[in-house]
Amino acid sequence: MLSCPLFKDYLCEDDFKSSKGGAHCFPELRVGVFEEIVPMGISPNQISYKNPGIHLSPGEFHKEIEKLLSQANQDRGDTILLDCRNFYESKIGRFQGCLAPDIRKFSYFPSYVDKNLDIFRQKRVLMYCTGGIRCERGSAYLRAKGVCKEVFQLKGGIHKYLEEFPDGFYKGKLFVFDERFALAYNSSVVSECSYCGAPWDQYKLCSTPQCRQLVLTCSACQGQGFTACCVTCQDKGGKQAWGPTQDSFKEECECTARRPQIPQEQRA
Repeated sequence: MLSCPLFKDYLCEDDFKSSKGGAHCFPELRVGVFEEIVPMGISPNQISYKNPGIHLSPGEFHKEIEKLLSQANQDRGDTILLDCRNFYESKIGRFQGCLAPDIRKFSYFPSYVDKNLDIFRQKRVLMYCTGGIRCERGSAYLRAKGVCKEVFQLKGGIHKYLEEFPDGFYKGKLFVFDERFALAYNSSVVSECSYCGAPWDQYKLCSTPQCRQLVLTCSACQGQGFTACCVTCQDKGGKQAWGPTQDSFKEECECTARRPQIPQEQRA
C-alpha cells in the first residue's frame, strides 16, 4: 500500500488516529480503492487535495477560535468558522460560534458554497471536519471560487483537536461512522430529544426497518414507543408487513423531504 504515490506524498505517521472500540464497531468492514475517500461529487482531477487551505495545528486552531470568540459579535464579521460535516454530525457536537450547514451529504457541499457564495466573499474561513479528510477537498473547492481572503483548515480534524483540548471550544460528542455513532471527550450535551426536548445526544437508527435515518429519542420516550425518526416512520414502524410499499420505502422519508437539500443562509 505504501508504494502508492498518494500515500508517499500525502500520508505521514500523525495522520493516523485511534480510538477505543472493537470488531463489533465495524461489522461490515471492507477494504477497497475509491477515487474519493468521502465523495464530494467532483472529480479529483478538477478539485485536487493538492490545493487545500492552510493547515493549522490543533493549538493554532484553538488560538484562532479563542481570538474569534473574544471579539464582540459585530467584530467577527471578517471570519467564518465553518463546519463542513453533515447536519446530523454537527447536531450532537460542534465548535462554539460555528456556521453548520444543514446539509445531509458532503456531496451537497459544493452546491451549498455556490448558493451561499456571498457569505464567504472577502472572509477568512476556518474550516473543520471529523478527521481532516473532507476539509482537504472542501477547502480546495472554496479556494477555487476565488472569493475568500484566506482559507484555513484544522489539521487532523476534530479528532486531533479533542485529543489536545477535550474541554476546549468543541462542545458535545464527535459523530463517527460506525456502530458507536459518537465518541465523548467532554460532558457537554448540545442536542435534545426529538420528541420531548430533553437534553440527549445518543443516536439510534430509526425503528422502521428500511429507513436509515438517525434519531435522537431519550430513554423515557423510547419507553413510550417513540423510536422512529418522524411521524411517517412511526406509523409504519409498528407494522410487521408494509404490503406493496415495503420495497419502495427508502432513506428519503418525511425527515429529509421537508428539509431543503441546499439551504440558503441569511447574511449577517
